[in-house]
Amino acid sequence: MGHMRTLVGIAHNLRRIEKASNRSMIHRRTLMTMKVGLVINPYAGLGGSVALKGSDGIEIVDLALERGAQPRAADRCIRALRRMKGSNTRLFTVAGEMGEYACRAAGIEATVIATPSATHTGADSSEACRALRSEGVELILFGGGDGTARDVVAALCETPSLILGIPCGVKMYSGVFARTPEHAGDLVHQCANGTVTIREAELLDIDEQAIRSDRISTRLHGYARVPSDPRHMQNAKATGANPDLAVSAAARGFASQMRADSVYFLGPGRTVQALAEHLDGKATLLGVDAYLGHTLICRDAEERDLLALAKRHPAHVVVGLTGGQGCLFGRGNQQISAAVLALINPENLHVFASATKVAQLPGGQVFVDTGDPNINARFSTFIRVHTGPNRSAMLHVVS
Repeated sequence: MGHMRTLVGIAHNLRRIEKASNRSMIHRRTLMTMKVGLVINPYAGLGGSVALKGSDGIEIVDLALERGAQPRAADRCIRALRRMKGSNTRLFTVAGEMGEYACRAAGIEATVIATPSATHTGADSSEACRALRSEGVELILFGGGDGTARDVVAALCETPSLILGIPCGVKMYSGVFARTPEHAGDLVHQCANGTVTIREAELLDIDEQAIRSDRISTRLHGYARVPSDPRHMQNAKATGANPDLAVSAAARGFASQMRADSVYFLGPGRTVQALAEHLDGKATLLGVDAYLGHTLICRDAEERDLLALAKRHPAHVVVGLTGGQGCLFGRGNQQISAAVLALINPENLHVFASATKVAQLPGGQVFVDTGDPNINARFSTFIRVHTGPNRSAMLHVVS
């Protein structure tokens, strides 16, 4: 009888291990120095604060700069690199703005192995990744968004490598990114100094032309090998249908309480659009819109529009949660920047999400990634998420 129990136990464990191995595997490194390659798209995220919904293409980069957008990808990568100090790594990178300057600013020595063109295109990112792979790097760390992730993976299709994204873009729907730059640096440290679980993550991207026309068109472009750690990694964005009736009813109740002397910044997404349907004027689906009471006063606003309005009126922010990720700020709503949030009383933050979306949040947590650690800390508290009329859930916000 004991022998039979042993056989049953062994069979159970084999089934459990086989099931787990379909999605992930354990990678145990020896304590040799880990070779890490760094590639930065210096224009990643440039279009976010100026309501361009992305930064793909030279024309969009030029337009974003024309509107006064400031490149921030390098600063975010420097934050990740500083967290890597003391890790058992040797860093290889690309000349100039695609890695060399950031390493120097972070005080990390790096070997430069490639020189990009002056335009810093996706082709430059792909070529840099091929050069890094020829150096035998074990992990390619890249700063960018979903478009950069596609360029990286396309260059490595013949010799799949472990990759990790420092979140610098506008959308970042893919599951290849760390939650924040600091989480990326911590995860590289962990990869170099211990046992790492590796999984396949979805590589998603959205059609930027469609999104600028207020249409959602998301495609699965494949999978990539990434470190797996729910403390540090974000999930791929979950796509969903229209908000449920309970959230729509909660939005209708909120609309009835909006004050005529206050300005309300409505974030992107179907959930918040359910609120806009009860107000004057047609809001965007994927932009940020400003209402004075019930009246639309700025459609598809830029950061500078929100700053000007928040200085003139008591300001509120109304947002949903990124499905499957739980991001509050820093994914697709960069117009509501750290500078804007500095003018907002945290009590004037209003969050709406379906009960289903709340239940599917990884670890039951929400996170913020504004680019400003002080603002992140200011909003890292417990928030009330409205899921229906007189129904809500309290969630913990982390940074």
